Amino acid sequence: MSALDADNVRRHANQAESALATADTSPESNLAREQGFKQGLAVGYQQGYAAGETKAVRQTMRFNQIMDGFESGIAALDESVARDLVQLALEVARQLVRAHIAACEDAVVPVVREALNSIAAIAEQPRLVMHPDDADVVKRELGDELASHRCRIIGDASIARGGVRIEDSKFELDATVATRWQRLVETMGVSDGWLD
Repeated sequence: MSALDADNVRRHANQAESALATADTSPESNLAREQGFKQGLAVGYQQGYAAGETKAVRQTMRFNQIMDGFESGIAALDESVARDLVQLALEVARQLVRAHIAACEDAVVPVVREALNSIAAIAEQPRLVMHPDDADVVKRELGDELASHRCRIIGDASIARGGVRIEDSKFELDATVATRWQRLVETMGVSDGWLD
């Protein structure tokens, strides 16, 4: 095998020597070779440049697609995190309100006072409907104000502590904790019920 390879190599070497020996080395021939080389180089450069430009455009488009997907993913993540943070903040606030109502037996007093002041001009004989435990506190704390507004207090265990519903022949004012909570979260553009 090695002899065959060596013979093959010698034969190709001889052919190359013959080609060089018979090559035209005249100035015209050299000039033609030089021009052919320059033309081939120019054509090769143009083809290579066009192929590279096409590849660069494809890679740029792919990169832009990846970046668009990345930006969409980041935007979705931001929205999800923001939504989760709002829900967490609402849950913390809900727990704080519950703890305040449980710890402060007179938590309903400012609510009742504000509600009475808001209806003072239109109420005839308002009825304050509230949890029985809150009713005792309101009678004790706001006795004079209740008398001046001619209010009656009705205990109703179905109303959560900390809230009141005021009824009159002309209107009804719902200041229960659940309703006040709903109004608050709606101003934030969120839907989140109190869930007693």
